[in-house]
Amino acid sequence: MDYANIILEMLDRIKKLETDVEKLKRSKNKEEDAPIGSPYITQTPMAKPSECISTINKRDTTRYMFEGNVYLKNRLVLAVVQKYVKENPSVARAELKQIFSKSLQGSIGVVENVEIATSRHDCDVRFFTKDNEIIRLNDGDMYVCNQWGVLNIPNFIKIAGQIGYNIEAI
Repeated sequence: MDYANIILEMLDRIKKLETDVEKLKRSKNKEEDAPIGSPYITQTPMAKPSECISTINKRDTTRYMFEGNVYLKNRLVLAVVQKYVKENPSVARAELKQIFSKSLQGSIGVVENVEIATSRHDCDVRFFTKDNEIIRLNDGDMYVCNQWGVLNIPNFIKIAGQIGYNIEAI
């Protein structure tokens, strides 16, 4: 269950409700001054439960432009880390973990030593583990986390920008 998306959806629904309340307040003020039968007296139909449920299941599918290529969130992170390592071939694992701090992603971290990541029961689900996705450094290999959403990707994009990488949401 993706709690981040559910929370964002709930926030969107709260914002819509607040807007509706403001509209109702404005129309109520007009109603008080309007004669009976006035067009200002209206009823807003309630949303059907099925409509509310279907909006919870919508995913944020924002794509990002980086280096002339279009990526989803998780592939964007992989591409940025790969580019950084290509431009800084002498970077060590500890340094890479410091540059792409664990706090950017959350509990898993942006990058993790292969030895530590493989000790997790969900390694193949939470990390990019294919041979061409492994980050190969002089002092060992690392995996990049593939768990990215609307709550943690802005932090990563901010750090990437500070490093000098231009990323644009499209």
